[in-house]
Amino acid sequence: MREREDPGEWHGAHIVDEQDLSFSSDRKAKKRARRRQNAVFSVMAVLVIAVTVGALLIVTGNWNPGAEATTEETAEPAPAKIENEKCPEVDFSYQDPQSFRIRVLNTTNIAGLAGDTAKSLEERGFKISSLTSGWTSLSGTIGAVIAGPDGYAQAFTVQRQVPGSVFIFDPEKWGSTVDLAVGEKFEGLQKDRKLDRSAGKLVCAPAD
Repeated sequence: MREREDPGEWHGAHIVDEQDLSFSSDRKAKKRARRRQNAVFSVMAVLVIAVTVGALLIVTGNWNPGAEATTEETAEPAPAKIENEKCPEVDFSYQDPQSFRIRVLNTTNIAGLAGDTAKSLEERGFKISSLTSGWTSLSGTIGAVIAGPDGYAQAFTVQRQVPGSVFIFDPEKWGSTVDLAVGEKFEGLQKDRKLDRSAGKLVCAPAD
C-alpha cells in the first residue's frame, strides 16, 4: 500500500506555507525591533553622559555657556613697551610658578635662611635653581627680587610672594630666572589666602 504523502512536501522538497511565512516575518520584525531598541538606548546613554559632563563643568566653573570668550582667552596680549628698564611703569601678569626658576640668596649671617625660604617656595610650586649667598648690602632689609630685561613678569610674581621686597633691575642678567635676595627682616612668604594674583606693577627700589 502507498504511504500517504506529507502535504508539506512536494517531490521531497518542503513547501513554504502561510505559517512558515508568518514565523519568518515575526522573527525579522523582532530583530528590527531589537536593533531600534539598542539604537535608542545608545543615544540615551550618550545624552546622559553629555549632560553629566556639562553639569560638572558648570559646577566647577570650567565652562560658562552664556559667557563670551574674553580677549585674554582669544589672543595673547601684545607686550608693553618698556620705557624705564630700571622701573617699568606697566602692568605685569602673575606667572605660572612652574614656568621659571628662582635662585635664592642669603644676604645675612642667619644660617639656613635661604634653604628655609626655598623650601617654602617649592611648597607653592616654584622651581629653585640654586642656593647661595650675596648682596650683603641688602642684609638689613626684607629682601629684593632681581631680574633682567626678560624677567619682569617673573620678578613681579616672586615679589607678590614676599611683601615688602623691592625690585632691582640687573642689565647683565638674561633669561627668565629670578634672584630672590632675602634679608634679616624677612618674616616669611605672604599667606596664601591673602596672595594677590591679579596683574600689577613692580615695586622698585628707590633710585640712587
